[in-house]
Amino acid sequence: MKKIILLGVLISLFSCKKAIKNEASNLDNNELDSIQFAEPQITDSKEVNSENDLLGYWVGVFEADMNDEQRDSLYKKFGDRFYNDISKKVTFSFDKIKADSIFGHTIVSGNITAFKGTIIFEENAFEIKVKEPNKSKNDGFFMMNVVKNDTLVKGTWSGYSPRELKIPHRKYELHKVKFEYNPDNKIEYTFRDKDKSKLVVFRDTIDGEPEEYDDTTFYSTTEKVFDKNASTTLLTKAFVSNLTKADIYILRNSIFARHGYAFRDRQLRVYFEYFDWYMPVFGDVKEDLSKLEKSNVALLLRYEKNAEEYYDTFGR
Repeated sequence: MKKIILLGVLISLFSCKKAIKNEASNLDNNELDSIQFAEPQITDSKEVNSENDLLGYWVGVFEADMNDEQRDSLYKKFGDRFYNDISKKVTFSFDKIKADSIFGHTIVSGNITAFKGTIIFEENAFEIKVKEPNKSKNDGFFMMNVVKNDTLVKGTWSGYSPRELKIPHRKYELHKVKFEYNPDNKIEYTFRDKDKSKLVVFRDTIDGEPEEYDDTTFYSTTEKVFDKNASTTLLTKAFVSNLTKADIYILRNSIFARHGYAFRDRQLRVYFEYFDWYMPVFGDVKEDLSKLEKSNVALLLRYEKNAEEYYDTFGR
């Protein structure tokens, strides 16, 4: 559980959080890989007036730094998979500053990566250089500047192995955000997994004559996904039994999303990053779920396996 101790305007998080890199498929997640990090001390100030104001979570768009011609070329080659990678939501956590050294971790695409770097104190700004551990082809180094009395961290990222990456350079502008769990955060969009589809033959009668036509069906949610909030309402068997597998899948993972779970699954990550309230922070949130949420997850999992996989493009 996340332990929060209030000391005046300073919020100190002294516990260590295990950042488990896995998917929120059920309540018995397997530990695949993990790092340890101390959760940051966070001041209430969103303006950077001192080095302590840097501590905490900074969230923004991790955007490809390339021209239109480069984007078009890669889109033609990789299609939607490249398009979804152009812009990602990133959480940048400054956990500790000691002398001219800065320590923290990044959360992007479900990957939680520890970093260390240096911070240079100038008269009106801070210059920060951060290196990731170079254990993955996706690791690199960050250069950023923070102007005093400003609310933005601006900078660039370059991969250590640019030739191995579709997007070797990125840029970002980050705002300081305090993570707060809110069970009332709502699902506002339908979900469609473009990687899961099948061709189905439909039969109909038109003007008294039988007709057949082909159409593509997708792993998609229906309007019923908006009817219940799985973090505030105890779901019933009668309700869940009438959902598609995608409905169940999104309702279940919406619980984890509200708790700041960093999804590694590309389709889930892209979907939840559309929501302003979603903030990827943690690799494991099992212990943070409420009793009601755990009950709903267990019920949804029981029905998910046998639920209808697809539904037609015209509704069920």
